[in-house]
Amino acid sequence: MTTPINFAPLLACPLLDGLTNAQKEAFFADCTVQRYEAPTDILRQGETTPVMYLIAQGRVEVIYLDKQGNAAVLHVAGPGEVLGEVEGLSGTTCSSSCRTLPDAVVLAVSFDLLLKHIPPAQLLRNSAAIMQTRLTRDNELRAIAQFFSVEERLRMYLYQFTNEQHPEARLSQSYLASMVGCSRQTINKLLGDLRRDGVIELRRGAIAVIDRERLKIEV
Repeated sequence: MTTPINFAPLLACPLLDGLTNAQKEAFFADCTVQRYEAPTDILRQGETTPVMYLIAQGRVEVIYLDKQGNAAVLHVAGPGEVLGEVEGLSGTTCSSSCRTLPDAVVLAVSFDLLLKHIPPAQLLRNSAAIMQTRLTRDNELRAIAQFFSVEERLRMYLYQFTNEQHPEARLSQSYLASMVGCSRQTINKLLGDLRRDGVIELRRGAIAVIDRERLKIEV
């Protein structure tokens, strides 16, 4: 039996600002529901996309692959977030790949369908607001990388890649070391300190955040 989809998080989706709940529900009814039990690339870096995606349930990793083949997780998107709208509306290739985490549900939306339900001026304004949110997040990460200590950077990354509904971050110590800019041994020690202080638990293949407030750093 298929679990019913909870569209409630999508009612607050910034792309749909200005629409009534009835208009939003009509929009959802026209979308294509896609369920992913296993990790799956729904957008691929360097390729164009005929659709954009709204996340209804679960999470999706946004991953950038550099010319040396190093993969960096830039963001973990959750319910209510939008992926691929910039590339689709501009006709450009995807600047990063988007990979679902297990048990994700997304709505695939063609751009003709988007324009059918959202007036162009309103779509432009909403898209710009989403871009401003992303720019703010990127600026914060740049400030963290430049001005904060190794421990503070680790805490911020663990905070960013988890939330109350999904407290586990599946990030290897080697990957965390490359993100934070230190040795794997240093990451191992810092994670041990956080575990001893009751902030995280180290589980098989994952870091579980127990006390999110103690991870938070003001930027």
